[in-house]
This record gives sequence, C-alpha cells and structure tokens, in this order.
Amino acid sequence: MKPKTLGLLAALVAVPTLAAAVPGRLAGAVSRRPAGAATPTTAHSRSSQRPAAKGGTASLVNVTVTTASDGSSPSRDALREPGRRRVRGAGCTNPGAGTTAYSLTGTRASSTTSHFNPAGAPVSGAASVLQAAFGAWAGAGAPSISVASDGTATAPTADHTYETMFADLGPRTLAVTYTWRWSTGEYENDTAFNRNVSWFVAPGEGDGCYEGVTAYDLQDVATHEFGHVYGLGHVTSPFNTMSPTATAGETYKRSLAPGDALGIQAIY
Repeated sequence: MKPKTLGLLAALVAVPTLAAAVPGRLAGAVSRRPAGAATPTTAHSRSSQRPAAKGGTASLVNVTVTTASDGSSPSRDALREPGRRRVRGAGCTNPGAGTTAYSLTGTRASSTTSHFNPAGAPVSGAASVLQAAFGAWAGAGAPSISVASDGTATAPTADHTYETMFADLGPRTLAVTYTWRWSTGEYENDTAFNRNVSWFVAPGEGDGCYEGVTAYDLQDVATHEFGHVYGLGHVTSPFNTMSPTATAGETYKRSLAPGDALGIQAIY
C-alpha cells in the first residue's frame, strides 16, 4: 500500500474543502463550455436542455476540463523529440502523503457500462487502462462501471448512455467530462481524451513519478477524470487524486488518497 493511503480508517473525519480551480491547469464550469472543451453534437450544442428520443429532458450541469499543468501544448511528438517538445517545468516529483480533504459536485453515477470508442486511441490496450481507472473508485465503494469497446461516439452527447472516446480537443487540453442530469433523475457522464496529446501507459504506479518522461500516463489522468464522473470536485491537497494538476510522467493519481475514498463514501 502506498504511503498516501496508509491510515485510511472508517474513523477518519473528513475535512471538506471548496473545489479549487487553478488558472491554466484544471477548471470546472457549470452551464457553459470552457475553452478547449469538446463540442457536443449539434442537438445539444446550443442549449443545455433538449428532449431525447428515449424520453426526458437533459440539463448540462457540469463540464470539467483537464489541461497540462504548466500551460504548454502537449504533443504526441514529445517522446520522439524531447529536446524540442519537452514540457517546460512540468516534470513530476515523487508524491507526499495525501490528506482527508474532498469536495462534492452534487452529482452521482450509477452502476452501468461506459461505451468506449477505440477509434483514434493513441495507446494500445486503452480499454483495459480505462477499466483499471474506474476500478480504483469501485474499490472505494463507488458503483461499478464496466468499459465496453463498442462505442461510436466522437463527441459528448446527451443520449442516456455513458460514453468514452478520444477526440480532437484544445491544444492544452488533456481530457473533458460532460455531466447531464435528466428530468427522470438520471445522471449521464461522457468523457473525451485528447487524441493529439502524447500519452503513455506506465508499467505500474511505481513511486508515483516517472522522471524524465514527457508524456502523460493515461491511467493517471483517467482516474482523476472519472472522479468527476462519480461526483467529486477538486481539492487543494497536492497529492490527492482530485488535486487540480496533471504533470508529465506522474502516476500517483492511479491510487486514491484518504480524502478521495472518503468523498466516495460520502456520496454512496
């Protein structure tokens, strides 16, 4: 067990914090689409409330964009040309201990299937990596979400279906999650990862940092992003999974800090 998870007991008292949006790093928005976010399909791009064929009305309640921590433009060429494309000042460091802090967005997820579109995935085995990211939260008590590689969506779409995909996003954007609330009380979450980012899949979490790697670990970013799917917001604790940063080479977000798990227990 990593140091940041030691001491996670039921007797811990959560210390809720306000969701912290760090300029140029990670930003959340309600009722408007931030710069760099994926453009929803035409039926939902001009209004946050649209009827759907399956019934009910969907309201867009949250859009969360994850960007490169140093404001540079991550590129798929980063590993090939480290001298020219190196992410400036964004190298990871070994993590310290996490805290009991957590923040809630007021949304929640259901046990369901996320339909992943493998088209354009820049790494092999992406579906398994995404499944592992969902599994980190399920292990803390969140509803189980299975990943099926049968998706066809190329942009977030309010259609009663959880969908995950790679798409062309803004130059600094790593991933974006859209959350809708249907008039039936159902929540729907779609997540898009930037196909143009330099991604890699670390062989394991290791010590939490792969120094010198100028690509982003897909499982690390996905675990953070899926925390938003489950209803968690940002915290200022730098080494929690829901910390509002994403640095090249980091892997520590793959496992949960005490506050990440406590947040899940507060929701479910």
